[in-house]
Amino acid sequence: MNYCILVTISRNRISFRYNRMDGDNRFVDFMQDGGSEMPFAIECVGNEFVIGKSAFESATKQLAPNAFTNIFDTCKELKTFRFAGREEQLNKLPFYAIKDYVDKILSDRFYGEVGNIDSNVSKLPLIFLFTPELDTDKKLFITSPFEKGGFQNMCSVSYHQLLLPIIVDSLPDKKKPEVVILVTVDKNDLIFQLYDSVSDKSLTDLIRIEGQGSDPRLKQAMDLIWEGLNNYNYQPREPEENVLREAALKFLNSNMRTVNDVLCMSDGSMQDYCLSRDELNISAIGEVVRLVSHHLNEALTNKGFSTQQSLVVLVGNAATDYFENIFGQMVFAYPVKKVLEKEKNLMLDRLLMLVKKADYKVSNLFSTSYRVIEKVNSPIENIPTLTDKRKVRIMMADIKAKLRGSDIEGAYTIYDDLKIWLGKRGFNDWNAELDNMMNGVERGVTKNLKPKEKNHTAPRVISNRPMNDSVVDLRKLRRELHREIADIKALVRTGKKDDAVYSLNELENRLHNDNVHEFDADFTALRKEYQLNVGTMEKTESHVSSAKKNISEAEKMLLQGQFAEAKRKFASEEGNSEMAQACSKLIRAKRNIASYLSGLDSVRRSHNETSKLNAIKELENCMALYRQYSLPTIDIEQLIEQYRII
Repeated sequence: MNYCILVTISRNRISFRYNRMDGDNRFVDFMQDGGSEMPFAIECVGNEFVIGKSAFESATKQLAPNAFTNIFDTCKELKTFRFAGREEQLNKLPFYAIKDYVDKILSDRFYGEVGNIDSNVSKLPLIFLFTPELDTDKKLFITSPFEKGGFQNMCSVSYHQLLLPIIVDSLPDKKKPEVVILVTVDKNDLIFQLYDSVSDKSLTDLIRIEGQGSDPRLKQAMDLIWEGLNNYNYQPREPEENVLREAALKFLNSNMRTVNDVLCMSDGSMQDYCLSRDELNISAIGEVVRLVSHHLNEALTNKGFSTQQSLVVLVGNAATDYFENIFGQMVFAYPVKKVLEKEKNLMLDRLLMLVKKADYKVSNLFSTSYRVIEKVNSPIENIPTLTDKRKVRIMMADIKAKLRGSDIEGAYTIYDDLKIWLGKRGFNDWNAELDNMMNGVERGVTKNLKPKEKNHTAPRVISNRPMNDSVVDLRKLRRELHREIADIKALVRTGKKDDAVYSLNELENRLHNDNVHEFDADFTALRKEYQLNVGTMEKTESHVSSAKKNISEAEKMLLQGQFAEAKRKFASEEGNSEMAQACSKLIRAKRNIASYLSGLDSVRRSHNETSKLNAIKELENCMALYRQYSLPTIDIEQLIEQYRII
């Protein structure tokens, strides 16, 4: 059986994928961390290795002596790590860890059909794909131990080798550039690499502009997210910096105008947050524009090229609207292309095509010119499954609901996502209906609702804080509403359902007193989703009060989702080893839920059926465990449903 394993590495991220000739006609994600891309952090546990979030947490919080992050810098140190009972040099760490994960793929996904890694060293097709910020020394640091270890059927692929043909070939002849400027970020530095668009050969040495690789909006976004966590931001912020950074970067690297999502905090709790691009300030861009323009124009002039002959391609953390604006605001604006999921998927498709043409003998994969190889075929018209049809119906219903609520921006966000998904799947039957649905609805325009009363001009603020007679804008109102609903959801998750009912009733009454009824449908849906009926409090009041008298402190913590604290209480104060073990299971389940939540977008993009089914199975196990201890499962049920409709 022919097969191939792909390892993609950047400075801070790593992912594993595989393909088997008799399986799916694509590279399949090997997900061990809730998503395809994992932090490039490694922890050695006995004779095995853990890569990803848990290793990153162990390294940054110094929870384990054998956990390391910032691999390319850390491994320069003359230190050792403990592996299989012996001391090994730290520079061998990536080799052992990657080899261990390749062996896991052979075992877990191939079920030992092709043997283990030791029996496949000489023939195993192994490909390393490196992102643009990694120089030759870093690439060799990863690949050289494999070559010395006897891996003969392997190759190292630079990002531009796959990306440039895809970008250039997609343009009409009149718009094809002579020079492609690849822009990426390394730490806080901005990096430029110039390539000939025909030969893909490098034209200059790497250009590095120190200190300009950080989007100034990143800190703003992190601050705004933190400020919005009303029921959490009274706690120390430092342990949450990585969580905030990841969420902010995810938003900035997307095309979304607004985001409403959930954060998994360091204590395992889930916190709702929202963020809008309109709240971010880009006034500091002027000086950066001048600096970048100087360096880039000088490099092009020295090679005899002009702005009009060039194309800027933004990769990784540089693929944001902030960096796009830098090149757009220059005196002679550069045409810009951002590398998004579509381009990344096309790169993987092209790589697999090359692998198959080489009959899985990847060592000479780029020995011939890859520019002459035919283009990756566009997806053919496919027949949608019942699941596909259901997903389309749900998303179209969401668009209609947004339009009814005058959320034009939200409607277009779902519309764009659905159009992209339909295009990738090759489904054309719904295009006319979608276009007709949005006909006459302009982007960036907020539709005015008819007032319910003649004297009512705009809704007032929700809170009970003193206020003047002046009204507030709709964005501000929706943000405050979102925060209060987030608090209500948090009460439900911590087992305080009666408090949630009371808070929701109070919120609705305040709105109605101000003659605001625009959100009534949202409240009805919330009551239905979380079973917050008006009579809930009355029915359960006596039961709750009597139960509270007999419940221990550890049990309270358990019901509130504080599993680590409950475990310590059960073990040290109550001597209940059985419940302490149960808490350990719940801690692992909580982490798994958070991982599958963060990995949802990745599975959506890749349409990985195996990853989807594994996620559903594991989440159902988590839900069963939660129900065993009378814990709320509504969030898990919703997450399972989101995976099912992929």
